[in-house]
Amino acid sequence: MVLKTCGTNIVRSVGQLWMRYSKPRAAYKLCTVRSFAGVVQNTNHTGNQSIDRRASPFAGVLSQPSSSQANGDCGGNKFAPACIDPKLVATLAEVEDLPNHPEKLLIDVREPSELEATGRIPSSINIALRTVPDELSLRPEAFEAKYGRQKPALDDEIIFSCRSGVRSGQAAFEADRLGFQNVKNYVGSWLEYGPKHGLPE
Repeated sequence: MVLKTCGTNIVRSVGQLWMRYSKPRAAYKLCTVRSFAGVVQNTNHTGNQSIDRRASPFAGVLSQPSSSQANGDCGGNKFAPACIDPKLVATLAEVEDLPNHPEKLLIDVREPSELEATGRIPSSINIALRTVPDELSLRPEAFEAKYGRQKPALDDEIIFSCRSGVRSGQAAFEADRLGFQNVKNYVGSWLEYGPKHGLPE
């Protein structure tokens, strides 16, 4: 990932930070990413002054990551929680309102044993992550017979959930690869929904 800011090119690789100075080293400006804040911070350094250790270019992720971050830091998965665009995130309110929107399909990709232990979100169907590509490739009549819901068309909205948003991000990625065009990841997933409704995590 290359950040061109403050007159300095910063190239990040695994475990290393390479800097190409556009000004003499005696007086240069370095941009770093402050951990937790998720924003780029300008930190001026001249001569041999020490660098603020609290600002780390390796800590945290940007709140609105670039495509290069999504491709590099998240394995190319734009639905991964660390890199997802807010437009691709389903909210708690949206999930709670799903019974009023039968045209939207919520797929919980946890294992069946997990649902037995915790419960499930109303209107959701269960398709374990490992089987998502195969199940979404079923013929429409076979899908409906198995799940009691119409198989979504390529432009229908599909929301994936799991326990913490990670597996659902992978499932959303698989659906996107199959050509489904209106896919969201409920990043909050069961860890958000369960406690809100007095259910075990």
